[in-house]
Amino acid sequence: MGNIITKYVTNVHIVIDLNRRGAKMKDYLNIINDKYPVRKSKTEKKQFQDYVLGEFSDEDYQVKVEELDKKHQNIVIGNIEEARVIFTAHYDTPAASLFPNLMMPRNPFLVYLYQFGYAFGMALISFLVSIGIVNLFKGPYELTIALYLVLYLCSFMLMTRVFPNKHNKNDNTSGVATVLSLLNKKYCDKVAFILFDNEEKGLLGSKAFNKKYSSILNQKLVINLDCVGNGDHILFISKQEATKIDLHRVLQDKVQSNDKYQVHFYPLKGSCGNSDHKNFKCGVGVMACHKKKIVGFYTSKIHTKKDTIASFDNIEFITTELSKFIDYIL
Repeated sequence: MGNIITKYVTNVHIVIDLNRRGAKMKDYLNIINDKYPVRKSKTEKKQFQDYVLGEFSDEDYQVKVEELDKKHQNIVIGNIEEARVIFTAHYDTPAASLFPNLMMPRNPFLVYLYQFGYAFGMALISFLVSIGIVNLFKGPYELTIALYLVLYLCSFMLMTRVFPNKHNKNDNTSGVATVLSLLNKKYCDKVAFILFDNEEKGLLGSKAFNKKYSSILNQKLVINLDCVGNGDHILFISKQEATKIDLHRVLQDKVQSNDKYQVHFYPLKGSCGNSDHKNFKCGVGVMACHKKKIVGFYTSKIHTKKDTIASFDNIEFITTELSKFIDYIL
């Protein structure tokens, strides 16, 4: 029989039966989004870890949760010492923010301008509120600065760290789904996969991992998938050392555009976008974007309640193209 596709639109689960490399491609994007949409607390992370360990316990891969620095619990699938290439994504989810984390990976000027405006707006509001409180209670002028600093810190924490976001389909359920979709028994000796913890707290899980394994990873491509579910432009942003590896040239040759998706390769220089690939000498970041004339490539809505849009088609396309690359190097 041919491929069977049954879709129920909007927020209802999508059932897909597609033959890929002789097997059905599982819809991890919607499975994880339905069952484990928030992965922020220890309990939520543990539930997701158990799911991954259970999902691949019968496969030929080595699967483990590795705790580093007693804080970061990375999920490691495969043998990183023997692997020729490593695919990664962060599985933790962010806190809800009042304003989106707007990513424009090839427009650093607008990114810094947006970040400056965000910080300046928070600072101005905090300062005005502190002046109002001091005047209301007729406190000493010196109290204004101290109160301002407290208000600014509290407002920053409230809008970026405290309240979990319940909608994280693009950031980064899409990246996790792509990593899990790439898993294939015939790859188990040559490809490894890592799901990093605490990316949203400052790339901490990947930083701890690189600290422990840097001697092993320094000459290997580490391809990180983050926010790959929304947009028809697929960007590969590579650190300089990564471009010197022969496998990077193979990656560029095998991952190709089609009628729907445009693939772009750019150097890290002149690009921006803060994700786990930055912690690795030969890191390559992958993300999906839309494109407009003025801002260029952009990804919006992440870290907000509007992060509900991610396409299984994106996951299928990226998985298929990266599988061509893996198949070639085995």
